[in-house]
Parts: sequence; C-alpha cells; structure tokens
Amino acid sequence: MIEDDKKYKRDFLRTIILLKEIKFFSDHLFKDQYKSSDAAAMLQKHIDNQIYLKYDFIPLNLLRESLDGFSIYCKDNPELSVQYKKLKKDLDFVNHLRNKVGAHLSDEALDKMIQWNPDIYDDRARTNKPFQEYQIYRAMMDVAINSYLDEKGRQKQFGTEIDFELESKIFYIYLLNTVRLAIRFLEEIQNIIRPSIKYIKVSESALSKEERSDYLKEAIRIALEIENDPSKRENLLPRMTEILKMFGIDPEPYGEAGHTDFRFKPKHR
Repeated sequence: MIEDDKKYKRDFLRTIILLKEIKFFSDHLFKDQYKSSDAAAMLQKHIDNQIYLKYDFIPLNLLRESLDGFSIYCKDNPELSVQYKKLKKDLDFVNHLRNKVGAHLSDEALDKMIQWNPDIYDDRARTNKPFQEYQIYRAMMDVAINSYLDEKGRQKQFGTEIDFELESKIFYIYLLNTVRLAIRFLEEIQNIIRPSIKYIKVSESALSKEERSDYLKEAIRIALEIENDPSKRENLLPRMTEILKMFGIDPEPYGEAGHTDFRFKPKHR
C-alpha cells in the first residue's frame, strides 16, 4: 500500500498518456494487421510505415523510462512481475532503435547505410525518388537493428543479423508482441491505481464564475511577478498557494528544494 496520494495521481497520468500514444501510433502502424494479429501483413507503403514506426518508438521508450516507478505495483503480483521483466528487456532494444532511427543521424550511421545498401546511389535512384527513399529507409532499419550487439558481437535481440527487406516479419512480430504487452501491462497498472485516486468536484465549487475568473487573474499576475522578480517569491507564494487550493490544486508536487514551484521557475544558467 502506497501512502503517497501524489504518486498514485502521477502514475495514473503516466498510464493514461502512454496508453493513448502507444495505441495511437500502433493503430496507424499496423492498421488492420494490428486488429487481426496478422503481423506478417505489412503496410502497403514502406515509407509511411517507417514514419509511424519512428514515432511509435517515442512512447514505448517513455514507458521504458517509467518502468522503475511502476515496479512497486508489481510486488506480490507474479504475473505483473513477469511482464515487467519482459518489457524491461524488450524496451532496451526500443531505446537503441529510437536513438538510431529517431534521435540521431550520425555520420557513422549514414556511412553504414551507404555501405550496406549501394542501391541508395544506384543509377536508378537518380530519377526515381520513391525508389531512393525506399532504399534509404530499408538501410536505416538494417543499420539500427543489426548494430544492437551483445558482448560476443551477435545481434542481441534476435541472435542473428536480419535483412529487413527479406525478414521484416521477424522484427514486426517482436514489435507487435511488445506493443501488446505494453498495453496489457499499463492497463493492469491502471486497474491497481484507479481505486486509490481521489477526485474532486471542481464544477461544484462554492466560488461563482466571476470569483473564479478574478482569482485566476490574480494567480497569473502573481506568477508573472515571481517570474520577473524572484525576490518576491517568499512574500507572494502563500497567497498563490491559497488561491490554488481554492481550485483543488495541490502545488507541492512541483516543489524544488523545499520551495513551491508553480512552473514559473526562473531559468537556471
């Protein structure tokens, strides 16, 4: 049992955001294949598929970064513990792919793409742009997948190098299974947290519409004053805290070094 209500609320928000984004990009990536579980039936256009693929890595990698925080919900739950360990392993590969495909276009990676797939600069590519783009994205995935190596120099996820054009089914089965497991894991975490979430009825506040508007304007004015002159922080924060609590907002989760931070924090240089 967690005594910190704020952790429940933060983690519940994480599950909502991650589920929404993983489902959104995966539904586009797999389309009918995702719903029919036919991972071998690839999208008709490889380039469009690649774009969705790159964006799907982002929320999956965010899940990877959130796993340690979710581990507390896996205690005394053998099934969730197994899912947690499986995701931790499989999402390490996602992190590698995101860095190679979605985060960096290093000279080293581009040189390998040209080396591994000479068709990028085949004479046909001179006048056939779709052909060249297809070869570029094919090479990008080859480099990303086959540069994920263990200490013995073998491909770490699949145990052997794969040719993405000929063996993409292997990769998409891995990705589809990882997406499904991620969704199931997040939904189960949600179900654990949901009973502990305390909701407030802001719409039934005793404040009138005019009063709420006035208080919001005052809160914005105070925040801007603090932003422009941090020396006023100590004198103005108590009033800001008072206003926020009228709206059912607890400012303490954003505290830094014992101070309340209303996300109008001065930039540190």
